[in-house]
Amino acid sequence: MTFAGPVREEFVRIKLVVPLKKILGGKAQGDGGSAQAYTQAADYQVAEVTTAATFESAELYRQLGKDLMSSERPRNLSKDELEQLRRPARGASIPFEEKAIKLHEVNTARTKDGNLRWWVQKSFAALAQLNPGRYGKVELGEPLVESIR
Repeated sequence: MTFAGPVREEFVRIKLVVPLKKILGGKAQGDGGSAQAYTQAADYQVAEVTTAATFESAELYRQLGKDLMSSERPRNLSKDELEQLRRPARGASIPFEEKAIKLHEVNTARTKDGNLRWWVQKSFAALAQLNPGRYGKVELGEPLVESIR
């Protein structure tokens, strides 16, 4: 996965600042190289590489959604104007979060094949953060009774 590292670092380095449309285009182009590198890696069909590539692809989409939510807003806006900008940013970030969830679900589905590698476990952890209502549940149980007297 090291060949995708520099492209991914460039993607993460780009911050979403005003003017957002211009920067977002550059960020999306930076993502294209990373996503393509991870897709090629997943095509190797080696379990460790495939699970790592799927995890990293999902995290690219997750990062883009986060970056949209925390993008720079124009200065000198009222509280109401800032709120009006937050709603579209949230709406724009949702498809990226959904794509990240789908990719992490693809990775976690690999447990059916007995594949519980490091990257699959990391996808389970990411899903617990992205969708805690579904994946962040903690099982409660009763203490185990060792013997009955």
